[in-house]
Amino acid sequence: MIGTKVTVGHPAGIHARVAAHAVLLASGHSASVFLRSLRGTASLARLADLLRLDVREGDVVEVLADGPDEVETLHDIATFLTSTTDGPVPHTASDEGND
Repeated sequence: MIGTKVTVGHPAGIHARVAAHAVLLASGHSASVFLRSLRGTASLARLADLLRLDVREGDVVEVLADGPDEVETLHDIATFLTSTTDGPVPHTASDEGND
């Protein structure tokens, strides 16, 4: 298991749309992904658990990944969470060659 701390950049924090994108992004990887904040830890496989953390813009959270593609997973999730837009899930390295 590896992890990194990031500052959430989304202007409204991790609200329903951002959480749904994070869960979708995590589901594209084989590694298990967790988000740890001052309010607890949630699996990115469970949307409701992620929303219960009530993560806000500027909060520092720890992203944890465990599995065969944990390095790539950690990078993709951390990049998404630090983004300042609520747009669609970003293109990731795992999408290469899937056109």
